[in-house]
Amino acid sequence: MTNLDGKVALVTGASSGLGAHTARILAEHGATVIGAARRADRVPRHGDRIVPLELDITDRVAVREAIPRIAETTGWPDVVVNNAGSGAVKPALEHTDADWDHALAVNLTGAWTVSIVVTEGLRRLGRPGSIVNVASAAGLNPVADTAAYGTSKAALIHLTRQLALEWAPLRIRVNAICPGHFPTEINAEFLADERFRDRITRRIPLGRLGRLNDLTGLVLLLASDASAYLTGAVIPLDGGQSLRS
Repeated sequence: MTNLDGKVALVTGASSGLGAHTARILAEHGATVIGAARRADRVPRHGDRIVPLELDITDRVAVREAIPRIAETTGWPDVVVNNAGSGAVKPALEHTDADWDHALAVNLTGAWTVSIVVTEGLRRLGRPGSIVNVASAAGLNPVADTAAYGTSKAALIHLTRQLALEWAPLRIRVNAICPGHFPTEINAEFLADERFRDRITRRIPLGRLGRLNDLTGLVLLLASDASAYLTGAVIPLDGGQSLRS
């Protein structure tokens, strides 16, 4: 049921971390994947299954132009994984206006714009679809020093539910994954500190950080017809950490 043969998937933030892993997994299960990223040269390859797309999702005009353009080659996306994310790690009083604006532009407005553009196309074509928003455990419960990031992810969670409600008649499902601590390029510096890493791990009931493969099954479930009756779900993927927050 998680076979994605014939599907086209658009993954944002596909140049590293969770996004690069997601692009590879979807391609391995049959999808043609549009790997969107500002650093398109770093998007992974899987034969001709992954097509890189240089795209800054904070540029609304670029998003509205780039998706239809690449769809002429790949076909219109059936699946969207809004994975691109960014956010400063510092106390709220040290956040600048630029820190706040950038977090919302990437984590919320970027996901909104991509989702709108793809859904407009699916509606014209009369086709169903699946949108997977990669939110964060920090959007479920406050985490120190992530005011802009956590707030933008909390808003993305609400947007997930809002769009799921509105787009259900179009047969477009919208769900969210809320990862906890997964070592990636973005947080490598912090997790390299053994004391910091151990302090985090002690708060995780399953006793370890996330691994990329922990994302695999959930992404395939939400992207495929295996979850045909699931929409508006917000699923923590944090080893149980949010249970203690």
